[in-house]
Amino acid sequence: MSRRVQLVCWGSRGDVAPLVSLGRGLLAAGDSVAVMAARDFEGLVTGAGLDFVPFDIDVRTTADSPEGRSWLGGHRTLFGEGRALQRVLDRFAAPLVEGLWERTGEADLLVSGLLTVDACLSLADARGQDHALALLAPLLPSRHGPSSAAAPLRGQDTALNRWAGEAVLTSSYRLLQVPGAQVRRRLGHRHTGPRWFRRELTRTPTLLGVSRHVVPPPPDQPQVQVTGYWPAWDDAGAPSDAARIEHDLARARRRGRPVAYLGFGSMTTGDPAGTAALLTDAATLAGVHPVVHAGWSGLDRHLTGRADVTVVDHVPHGWLFPRCDVVVHHGGAGTTGAAVHSGVPQVVVAHMGDQPFWAGQVHRCGAATPPLRRSGLRAGTLAAALRAVTTGPQAGLLSREARRLAALTGSEDGVGTAVRALHHLR
Repeated sequence: MSRRVQLVCWGSRGDVAPLVSLGRGLLAAGDSVAVMAARDFEGLVTGAGLDFVPFDIDVRTTADSPEGRSWLGGHRTLFGEGRALQRVLDRFAAPLVEGLWERTGEADLLVSGLLTVDACLSLADARGQDHALALLAPLLPSRHGPSSAAAPLRGQDTALNRWAGEAVLTSSYRLLQVPGAQVRRRLGHRHTGPRWFRRELTRTPTLLGVSRHVVPPPPDQPQVQVTGYWPAWDDAGAPSDAARIEHDLARARRRGRPVAYLGFGSMTTGDPAGTAALLTDAATLAGVHPVVHAGWSGLDRHLTGRADVTVVDHVPHGWLFPRCDVVVHHGGAGTTGAAVHSGVPQVVVAHMGDQPFWAGQVHRCGAATPPLRRSGLRAGTLAAALRAVTTGPQAGLLSREARRLAALTGSEDGVGTAVRALHHLR
């Protein structure tokens, strides 16, 4: 019997596109599927043949706001990052709450992310809907260090890791509950707290859309199933300017210059000119040809007319990354997964959130240099990482390990595994 499934996606393209792939899998299995996301992503969702339900907000507009730029630009401390996110939620929570309240009632099954799970827990319970959590990063507490982004002792199995994860979740709840608290007021439900939230998460079927070869299944989280990656929808097709990019890359290689992708995706900055200079200066020092992703910071405006730089906008990672010799990125979960699948070694420049975890994880897998942080990053430091991947004594080993990891993760059927798990909720 067909179900009405609604995937609730609050975030950037990297948060939405993998869920669209999951939605395609559910559609193929006979479900009726709608994706709820910001207005920016209507074309992405409908192009995949899924129904689109909008939040009345544009993520790009949010990211370009002073609050958004402050949040996404990179922070030296978790406290600073948390305060920046609080300002974003204070300003932009209203369309999130209204969307959840008005446009989720027809679904038989709600599949939420972490930023909407608190509200969806209450809505699904009040309406008698099934509910599952879909994560792109291991954000729940676990004793097992490699299985939790909050674990301080990544190589150990210890209660300290779980306590640290619970402490992070508890401190984060004041942010995560912003839409949920407003939903519960409308429902007339009592106030809830971090203990209730942690307990409910242990009862909520949870899919983790990453590879077990990158994040091992947490043995103390039976509700979590590590499925394998959900490759971003529309990620492998050639872009309209493929011939221009291929020409630039071939010319660089004829001149003996390795090709480096350099892009921070949806991470914004108050100094796009400085970021453009940072990337191109590092490429020059390292002797590589830079393929710079303009991203949400609009770096292309500061690289106009430069023949020594290939500037790209939205180019599918599945097409571009395998054509490069090194991928420099911000450590978003989706981008990290695409880089892993490409079999190309990585340099991860973490800005915020779970990105430092991914930077450390792919380094421990042998497919990346030691992690870098965006805050305070200098061209010389980035150039040294680029040289380590392309010409350094460990360059060959990094390339071999990146290919090995790609072969392991490529053998998994992440979407199929997730669809089967959701069908067990019938």
